[in-house]
Amino acid sequence: MHQLNMSDGEVTVKMTSRSHQGLVRINNEDRVYCDPVAQFAVLADGMGGLLAGEIASEVAVETACDLLLDATISRASPEDLRAVSKLANQAVVKRAEAMRYLGKMGTTMVIFARHKEQSFFAHTGDSRLYTYASGILTQITSDHTLAQQMVEQGKLTEAEAFQSSKRHVLTQAIGLPGVFAADVGEVPACERILICSDGLSDLVESDEIQDIMATLDLEECTNLLLKAALDRGGRDNVTVALIEF
Repeated sequence: MHQLNMSDGEVTVKMTSRSHQGLVRINNEDRVYCDPVAQFAVLADGMGGLLAGEIASEVAVETACDLLLDATISRASPEDLRAVSKLANQAVVKRAEAMRYLGKMGTTMVIFARHKEQSFFAHTGDSRLYTYASGILTQITSDHTLAQQMVEQGKLTEAEAFQSSKRHVLTQAIGLPGVFAADVGEVPACERILICSDGLSDLVESDEIQDIMATLDLEECTNLLLKAALDRGGRDNVTVALIEF
């Protein structure tokens, strides 16, 4: 776990993150990296079983971070982050081909990056980005899952989707040929941003996450979010990253 601070004129960015393998899994396929100096964060939740998921998420995060740290590459718009996601996807596909795992390993990914006074995101899969402002938690990303697709088609309610096994069936992912697309956009003004893997959102409902987000100390808030998932069985890897302005 870490907490770092930076000042950019009148803007101060604080970041903290933590990842846990959970109470059931024998390995952790999640990866997260926060850079408050460069003002970006990347989180990925790998899939494909032992080794494959870990490699997919690691390659995706490392590729995205290298690109975001490259001063010659723009990140001044949502489309710039889409381009970063596309290159991360290509890197994972290339690694899978080299390992003869093509079609068998992939990862979700959320990228957050700040440029001057604006913040942007790129998102693939079912890891999430939320904003927290004036006591209200708002989910900004929309899960790329069969359950969410059914919600949008009116076939499931949000409550039914939360309980459905179809919430684990991804419709988009990084590293799986023909199953990659990134949603991108601008992050609305807020006090805090939460990025998490589904190890949190699958077990802890939004109302409880919102209550925990009111915790003043950022590091304590991170710990409480992680504890909430573990207290409910921790059946998956759980990773959270918090950003505060």
